[in-house]
Amino acid sequence: MEKTLLNIAFILTAAKVGGLLSSKLKMPEVLGALVSGVVLGPAALNLVQYSDGIRLLANLGVIFLMFLAGLETNLKEFKKAGRSSLAIAVSGVLLPFVLGVLGASLFFSSRTENIFIGVILTATSVSITVETLTELGKLNTRAGVNILGAAVIDDILGLILISVILAVAGKGGNTSLGVTLAKIAAFCLVSVLAIVFLPKMAEKHADRIRPGRTLLTFSFAAVLFAAFAAEKLGIAAITGAYLCGLLLSQIKPKEYLVRNVKTVSSGFLAPIFFASVGIETDVSGLNGEMLLITLVMFAVAVVGKVAGCGAAARLFRMTRRESLQIGTGMVSRGEVAIITANIGLQNHIISQEVFLPTILVVILTTLATPIFLKLAFTRRSEARP
Repeated sequence: MEKTLLNIAFILTAAKVGGLLSSKLKMPEVLGALVSGVVLGPAALNLVQYSDGIRLLANLGVIFLMFLAGLETNLKEFKKAGRSSLAIAVSGVLLPFVLGVLGASLFFSSRTENIFIGVILTATSVSITVETLTELGKLNTRAGVNILGAAVIDDILGLILISVILAVAGKGGNTSLGVTLAKIAAFCLVSVLAIVFLPKMAEKHADRIRPGRTLLTFSFAAVLFAAFAAEKLGIAAITGAYLCGLLLSQIKPKEYLVRNVKTVSSGFLAPIFFASVGIETDVSGLNGEMLLITLVMFAVAVVGKVAGCGAAARLFRMTRRESLQIGTGMVSRGEVAIITANIGLQNHIISQEVFLPTILVVILTTLATPIFLKLAFTRRSEARP
């Protein structure tokens, strides 16, 4: 217990110092938190080891980060972005998948392993993007809303692909492909119905909902229940958390919730999550071949999302600049890719030779995304439509 408390103190201090230094360099604070995790972890000073306590707080960090993103999302704009978000998500899954399979075939002969590598590279984790957009004040721009909408759909498409691969490879356990797809369909249906009807119900009882600790406690319970329900149905917890925030964004004391959730998230849990990504990095087994695989996977990860998502955005008459913003916002892989790779490793679909480069690609895309977004949103000259 004492060691865990000391580790958390190290993480919070280093993450904040790193964030302040990053801010001084005109970069998002989240970048400093990520680098501080790498410095504290096995890759550098080895002062902090990844433990169950840190894992729990990191998981809560990403859940509350996405809950806050949902609270701050403009639901009307989110609904308008429905068709464009769907197209962006589909294009952002297909191109990285195809490029990933082709790139993997240069190094590996197993068709199933190559396909699974393609699946890993379809993943999108917008935790880093959300924090960066929030810092830049761009979360509710047309690009920001489309990124969030596409990320939710992207998550569901990725889960369907994983389920199909596991079923084809005979690794699905006792749960059939049909049952898994039925659960995902049920979650999607309930989410759509909730987004359509619950805001109307909230308006009728708006006067009864008052800001205070009771509201805050029940809201925290609601997001944890939503995250649990999503996981139980085979959907990532962060998707349930985001949708819960989206629903609660319609209640009258929204600003009270945003202010208090931001204090808990940005002040405590989120820095632990971002630093934990760096702490998990251990490059002791890296060699020349793995480095080459990592570079190819990283190139596919960036090009696949920027070109795929950006092209779809252009079809909906978004400017070149907005298309670039959306593409770069979808680059980060984060915990979604790690979870997917873990599933492949545990089911003996991929080897350790693939798992380590995957972790490195997660780190590289996570570090690169805030930089890409900063450049995409702060260019002085507006690109032509």
